[in-house]
Amino acid sequence: MQDTLVQAGGNAQDALLPAHVAAVWEMPSPQRWDEYWEKQYGDSTGTLGHRHADLDGDGTMDHAFLLSRKDTANRDSSYALVIRFGNDRDTLLSVEPWAEADGHIGMGLDLEPPGKLGHLGGEEGGEPEGSVELKQPAVTLAYFEKASITWYWKDGSFHKVWTGD
Repeated sequence: MQDTLVQAGGNAQDALLPAHVAAVWEMPSPQRWDEYWEKQYGDSTGTLGHRHADLDGDGTMDHAFLLSRKDTANRDSSYALVIRFGNDRDTLLSVEPWAEADGHIGMGLDLEPPGKLGHLGGEEGGEPEGSVELKQPAVTLAYFEKASITWYWKDGSFHKVWTGD
């Protein structure tokens, strides 16, 4: 049975969240990100909390969300990286505990274009590789000035690799 979409919310992206996701998670206010990071990572693919592209190569627009847990305080929180596919499926890629400084979220989403993705770590904890050839855009969770992890679509599922330290 298809999950219904949330129709009311604080911003337009809330309408894209399935009800079962929106029951626990919500879109953080854009003001939760420091303006400096918005300028560093901002582009036409969305915001630090929402990016859109065809991530799985099926020809439909997919949405990546960095959501905050509804039942935690602003300072110490949990965040989820959720993908809502263009065909109305969704998947939870990661849940990240994070203590925030000065009320700002210290991580955000970015997109990697198709092509060669150089990275430091191995796929899902394996041996380091020199690069991955992306056939479609990939989503990166950047821990500002600390590290980054990129999820990319390959052989029918997402794979992750550390792309910065």
